[in-house]
This record gives sequence, C-alpha cells and structure tokens, in this order.
Amino acid sequence: MALSSPGIGSGIDIKTIVPDLVAAERQPTLNSLARKEASLQTELSAVGILKGALSDFQSKLSGLKDASTFSNRSASSSDSAIAGFTADNDAAAGSYSLEITSLATAQKLVTQQDYVISEGTLEFANANDSFTVTLDSNNNASIEDVRDAINNAEDNIGVTATILVVNGDKRLVFSTDETGTANELTITGTDTSGDLDIYDYNSGTATPNASDPNKGDVTGYYDQVIAAADAVFSVDGQPMTSATNTIEDVIPNATITLKESNASEPITLSISENSSAIKNQISTLVDGYNELITLINQQTSYNSETNAAGALLGDSLVNNLQSQIRNALTSQISNSSSSYTSLSSIGITTEADGTFKLDSDKLDTALNDDYAGVTTLFSGEDIGVAQKVDTILENYLKSSGTFDSRTDSINNKLEGLTEEREKLDFKSAKLEARLFKQFNAMDLLVNQLNSTGQWLTSALDNLPGVVKKD
Repeated sequence: MALSSPGIGSGIDIKTIVPDLVAAERQPTLNSLARKEASLQTELSAVGILKGALSDFQSKLSGLKDASTFSNRSASSSDSAIAGFTADNDAAAGSYSLEITSLATAQKLVTQQDYVISEGTLEFANANDSFTVTLDSNNNASIEDVRDAINNAEDNIGVTATILVVNGDKRLVFSTDETGTANELTITGTDTSGDLDIYDYNSGTATPNASDPNKGDVTGYYDQVIAAADAVFSVDGQPMTSATNTIEDVIPNATITLKESNASEPITLSISENSSAIKNQISTLVDGYNELITLINQQTSYNSETNAAGALLGDSLVNNLQSQIRNALTSQISNSSSSYTSLSSIGITTEADGTFKLDSDKLDTALNDDYAGVTTLFSGEDIGVAQKVDTILENYLKSSGTFDSRTDSINNKLEGLTEEREKLDFKSAKLEARLFKQFNAMDLLVNQLNSTGQWLTSALDNLPGVVKKD
C-alpha cells in the first residue's frame, strides 16, 4: 500500500488505513443486506403484479356470477318510442303486431275556488277502496295544511294533493298515483262548522254544500284536467284494455311498455334466441384464466441452463391459490337435471401448461341443448363455478386478506433491513474509534522507541575510545 501523510512515529497513513479496515469489515454484511433487499423488492413487485392480475380476472369473472346478467332471449321493438319490449329466458320465440289506440292515464282534478277555512271531512274513494281526512283546528288553518293532511293520511289510497295558484287564488289539485278507470275518484266533502267549500265530485258532477243555500246548483266544481282511463290496444288484431301501460299478461314471460299511440300504424315486437351474451362471458373467462396462469407460470418458472428462477418459485401462496382456483373450475357440480355439470362437458379442457382450451362448437351444442343447465354450471346458487372462484378470490383480495398480509410481511422485513443497517453503522463507528485509538497509541509508542533509539545511538557514539567511521 502506498503511504502518504505518514504518522509522526510509525510512518503509517492512519487516516487512510483505518477507514479501509472498517470498510472491509462492513462490506460482507452490506452485500448480504443488499441481496436480501433486492430479493424482497422483487418478491414485493411480483406479489403486487399477481394481485393485480387476480383482480382483473375477478372482474372478467363477474359477468358469470349472476344468471340475470345474460339471457338466451333477445326481445326487440321495431319502434321503441312507441313501445318497449323485454322477455325472460322462458319466453317463446316469435313476433307480434302491436297497435295502441290510447294510453292508460291517471286522473287529475283542480278545484275552481279557494279553500275556505272550516271543519269537516273529506272522503276520497275509487272502485276498490277509500280513505277519509278529518279537518279541524289542528290541520285546517290554511290550504297548505289541508294538502299535507291528505298526503300524510296513513290510509291514503294513492291520492296526491298539490297547490296551484291561478290569478292569485290558491287551488287544490288532486292526482291519482295509479292509472286506469278503477282509480277514478269520488270526493265527498262534509262540513261540521263554517263552509268547507269542497263539493262532492263524482264523474265530473258537483253538488253544493247543503249548509250554504246561497251556493245554488253548482256543476263541475272541479276541473277534470285528465280523466282516468284504461289503455286501449291490440296485439295481433285482438282488442285489449289495461289499467296500466305496463302489460305483463298478454305475451307469456314478456313485458310490453306502452309509450305512445300508433293507431293504424302497428309496430312489430319480436322474441328471438340469443346465446351470444353467455358465450361471450365464457370466452372472457377462458381468456382471463389463461392470462392468469401464464403469469403464474412465469413467476414460478426455473431455467436449468441459466439457473434463473421466477420471483415466486416454490411460494406456498401461489401454489395454494392456483390449486384452489383450478379445483373450483374443473370440479363437477351437483345438478341432477342436466348433463352439463363440468367445464369439460361444455368444451373447456386443460392444456399441458395449465391453460384452458375452448371448443366453440361443443359450447354452442351445450347452449342449444340445455341453456339452463349451462347457466347453472356457472351461476347456480352455492354450486356455480363462477361463484365459487369469486369467493376464493375475494378472500385473497379483500382488505386485510391474504395478499395484504403478505405485503405487510414483506414491508416489515424491509424495515428490518433498515434497522440492521443502522446497527451496522453504529457498530462500524465504534470499531473505527477503537482502531484510531489503537493505531494512535502504536504510533506514539513507535515515536517514543525511535527517540530512545536515537538517544542510545548518540550516547554510544560519544563513549571514550569509540572510533567513528567516516
């Protein structure tokens, strides 16, 4: 070692050699900590990537969990502005002609005069039921009070009261919540004091309150803004009526929603078979599973030629996860009403590398033969493979689940490496201080010995009889 700035006594470059010795002492530990940190960071990254892949797979699986998300019946209306049309899986394929003469309407009435404060009762009745509102000093101080009393009545049969201001006068407006002639109102007012000024209403005819003979014979005390009416329509030329505009009992397992009249201009309602929705979902499942398995194969691979290993080779988390998902997808479900009780039975088989292969023709055959059975295979309550896999994934991915616990564990280990480095720094500082002390003591001793040697040499040279050589 080339020495510079030699010590006073020894000639050793103490300021250089001590840090070098300390560094040599630290390096093996630093190398070990660096290797551990790199390994943990690689593992942390791999776990994060796998978690993301599982979350993506779960989202691709979601469409198969619930049978209501896909249908093997496609319903359409040739003019959705005239009528909407939907059908469930049990509806028969076919087409129908729809003509709408008029829509079902809900009745609306407006009083022709202001409300006069009084006490009494208001009875609202339709063809099926009735309710009565009693007006007294607690709820008749204003027209707003009357409105609220009607709307808040516990036995209200579906009447909504509002207020309309006409030329400064406040009028009560009564609207039925339901359409149809059966919901046409009969309103009867009876006063016990004052002048109720709300006359009987029945089919547009009003009768004056008998307590006020000056009122005379008043007809039409209410303006009927909208009359209660049933929908009038025909399907395939057959005349029909309905109390509502939602028709559920004409075409079995299908619903017609009437929107506009189209008299003399019929539209077509169609129901056809449609298996594309579930087929697309199954294809998405296969693709998503293959992407996941390909990633797992990469993370758990080993190259014997290069000795390169995947970040999660031999990892129990990955092994358990892969095993649970594979078993849930490939096991046979219990469904005695169908022969399609496994993925292999509908054309999904496992390749040598663990990925799936889909036989599209075999899947089409299964869907045509037993659509309900294929649906149950994936979405059956408590037995569907999609539901089972989703439950497995949720346990791994949920907050404080398996992946969160694993991530926390790795981060704790990384924090432990930081603590080990701090301990090493403290230990190195103590070593450096000790070495400086020892080297300085050695240097002082050497300096003293050199001084003593020089004194002895001089003393010997000055002894009598000693001949000095030139």
